[in-house]
Amino acid sequence: MKIRDLLLENCFFTDVNVKDKWQFFKEISACIAKEVGLSPEKIEEALVEREKLGTTAVGGGIAIPHSRVEGLEKIVIAAAISRKGLDFEALDKKPVYLIFVVLAPENESSLYLKTLAQLARILKQEQVKKRLLEAKDIQEFKKVLAEIDYEY
Repeated sequence: MKIRDLLLENCFFTDVNVKDKWQFFKEISACIAKEVGLSPEKIEEALVEREKLGTTAVGGGIAIPHSRVEGLEKIVIAAAISRKGLDFEALDKKPVYLIFVVLAPENESSLYLKTLAQLARILKQEQVKKRLLEAKDIQEFKKVLAEIDYEY
């Protein structure tokens, strides 16, 4: 499995323009719902409940909101870039510019955790982060990932 293979191409936003992370969850949930055939409310609820446990911003301008969702058939990832930065209540107090939303079936544990770990490894690389942020479309984004995204 590779991160780029899990990306929902229609749910890649190159310039998120929302007032806060809660509005972002609403918008990304609507997009993901169309792609996976679930209700946007169900997806949004899963993301919001997880976020209430603690911020999914990991520092360095990155957030990885994630959750398990009942009825989802496979792991999916949506990605977004916020050019102006979005307040995700990060522990480092910095805005988030790169967001990966990871959703997994309710009973999936192993691949879900491996996916989150792989994303964390990829996003620790400053040069990779910079290039992902500069991507103008999903093809450029996936091309960057293809260079460093290995099978897990």
